[in-house]
Amino acid sequence: MATPRPEQLSPEKTTNHAAAVLILSIITIVGVLVGVAGLLAPQVFSYERSDSTSQRKDIVARTTDFAVAYNTYKGAEVADYQKRLKGLLSESYDSEFVKVTDVYFKTLSQKKQISDGAKVLQVAVGNVGKSTATALLAVDASVTNTDVKAAVARHFRWKVSLVKQKGEWRIDGFEPVATATATTGQPSATTPTPTPTAGGN
Repeated sequence: MATPRPEQLSPEKTTNHAAAVLILSIITIVGVLVGVAGLLAPQVFSYERSDSTSQRKDIVARTTDFAVAYNTYKGAEVADYQKRLKGLLSESYDSEFVKVTDVYFKTLSQKKQISDGAKVLQVAVGNVGKSTATALLAVDASVTNTDVKAAVARHFRWKVSLVKQKGEWRIDGFEPVATATATTGQPSATTPTPTPTAGGN
């Protein structure tokens, strides 16, 4: 049997070597792509989670500011009250709020009603959409008027609706979700409310 000469083996070896190099190159490229995807995926998830957390913090802050401002007033100072709430309410809800308080504060002024000491106990954020959100709120305040000289503890539990306007969350309405008995009784004049059903005990 004739012994193959080196030049007879070269084409076959060259072909095999080229194929091996191609396979290794493909494996290397795939490995790099998988590695990059592994690095990017956690970052994308982190950004989305961070954005959601930031949104919820903004909602809690806005809801808290609203609860404190809403339960801090003097019956004789309706203009100041409306001014403080204006930046916290949606445009449509602010319009409704002004109309109601213009009328309601006439009674509160006569009774010299004062609400202060507002303390937010808890805010739980519910559904959060692109431009709407909800939150549950628990807040206490103290009320006095001509009928009740001693401060009366009031307890409020609300479901608050928010909308995003001009890049900021604003209150678009609220309603009571629970009632509790006041620890020292009830004042005859209740807290001013933009809607007939809102309020507390």
